[in-house]
Amino acid sequence: MRIDNAKVDIWLGFKRHIFDFQGHEAWIVEPETAAPGTPWTWCMEWPTAFVPRTGVPDLVKKGFHHVHIKAFGHGNDEDQKVFAAFHEYLVGLGFAKKCGLIGLSFGGLYSCRFAAFHPEKVACIYLDAPLCNFHHFQHWELVKDEYSLKNKADLFDLPGLPINLTARLKDFPILLIYGKADTTVPPEDNCEMLLARLEVQNGSGEVKVIARNAWAHHPHGLDDTAPIQEFMTKYCC
Repeated sequence: MRIDNAKVDIWLGFKRHIFDFQGHEAWIVEPETAAPGTPWTWCMEWPTAFVPRTGVPDLVKKGFHHVHIKAFGHGNDEDQKVFAAFHEYLVGLGFAKKCGLIGLSFGGLYSCRFAAFHPEKVACIYLDAPLCNFHHFQHWELVKDEYSLKNKADLFDLPGLPINLTARLKDFPILLIYGKADTTVPPEDNCEMLLARLEVQNGSGEVKVIARNAWAHHPHGLDDTAPIQEFMTKYCC
């Protein structure tokens, strides 16, 4: 793979290309040999967090590429435009037309929004303790301007929140991993609300849930990443 003006380093034993894309730092991790069809995963936020527990290194060993691009607006509309352009750029490099999204915490918001408005670009979504709603969100001030929130009364009604996008998400395969004792992203306001609304939609997408009773927000991922690898391989290959 050749990318103009890219810096190359080693990331968990694999070649990584780091470059500027429309003013955002982006990178691509390259497998030794690409799997047929050039499948790929995209971690939309926290790309260095708990990586071995997300199954990504094993997927790269199996021939997946893995990518990230830095968001400036916590996945807001401007970020989504850059995400869409980045996706098109990667498809132009020969990547599969549909990717496997990885949404850790805040990245769950980015992933659901991207999939909802670009269904032709996404094969499946792995959500891990995802932020699906700004209600009870500890850092409301961070997103107030980025999402044009005038007051906290807007938090449930914002059309672009994952909890309000289930009609668009209902046909995607989704793997959801979370801890029931999560106080950072409380399940009742986030992933469990998302699940309940997805169920009402009665879509065609498989939804697999791994919920751990005594688990909090961290660590993301699983001790045994086989379920994540199987999920990504099933829908991306």
